[in-house]
Amino acid sequence: MLRNREILLFAAFCLGVGVLGVIVGFVLSPAAGVLALLLWAVLCAGYGVFTRWRYRQIAALSAYLSGVYGGGRALDIRDNTEGELSVLKNDLYKITITLQEQADQLARDKGFLADALGDISHQLKTPLTSALVMTDLLADPTLPGDRRKDFLDRLTRQLERIRWLVGALLKMSRLDAGAVTLQKAPVELSDLIRKALEPLGIAMELQGVRCDVTCPADARWVGDEAWTVQALQNILKNCVEQMPKGGVLRVRAERDPLACRITVEDTGGGIAPDDLPHLFERFYRGKSAGPESAGIGLALAQAIVTEQGGRITAENHGPGARFTLTLPNAVV
Repeated sequence: MLRNREILLFAAFCLGVGVLGVIVGFVLSPAAGVLALLLWAVLCAGYGVFTRWRYRQIAALSAYLSGVYGGGRALDIRDNTEGELSVLKNDLYKITITLQEQADQLARDKGFLADALGDISHQLKTPLTSALVMTDLLADPTLPGDRRKDFLDRLTRQLERIRWLVGALLKMSRLDAGAVTLQKAPVELSDLIRKALEPLGIAMELQGVRCDVTCPADARWVGDEAWTVQALQNILKNCVEQMPKGGVLRVRAERDPLACRITVEDTGGGIAPDDLPHLFERFYRGKSAGPESAGIGLALAQAIVTEQGGRITAENHGPGARFTLTLPNAVV
């Protein structure tokens, strides 16, 4: 405390004032001088005690900050009494709690990143290994033509899978980083559904899946068509992959004053109850997921729709599953 320059200056000032007061008191009368001396001593002692208490409070705050800086948890030091120390305690508590929350979030992000990298490497390892095996087999000059064609088809499928996986991961990372500016333009729901179904036409034809689409001709929505097509396509793709041959895929669009809704129903046997709470989690593969499922499609669909203020729900309905994509309306 005595090393504090401000304290020393104030003590010198008090000493000067006190000496002057005592001198003046003794000039007036001996009793006045003694009284001035006693008063000056009491004031100095009181100020010393008060200053020492304040220094202890500041030392406690310093120890608290050192503990938090050293990795300890932020304790509740808030003080609801009046005074500058109480304000300082409350402000320091707010700052340390905010920093603690940021540190916790950073730790969670690091853990998520480590898990995500592990999942991504696992997802890429299988198709890459298969592609390398196919490449080695194709290098055999004695390989019959029919086998060569079969291996080329398999290699193409594996490369397509890798391309889709990398593309989906890039889109998801762009959404996470906030690097995507979603457009707001009028979208015809009938065009949205048609564009989402087009890439699945061949797969549906091979499986004998019939598609029934119900959409009012004047149903419109304001949003980003390209990204929303990707979201709806991922849902449709998931349904088609779960359906047996000869299944029925139903797509129904409707619009009310609050939102546009696109409902997709399949006849694939439904979703396991244990899978429903985790269906839209990244890299989650349900019990009915195929060997080539990466657990990304539905997570990407939810990220796209959520970014536009909408939501996706999943439930079991009749012989299969039902997905409902809700898109909030905007003024055209």
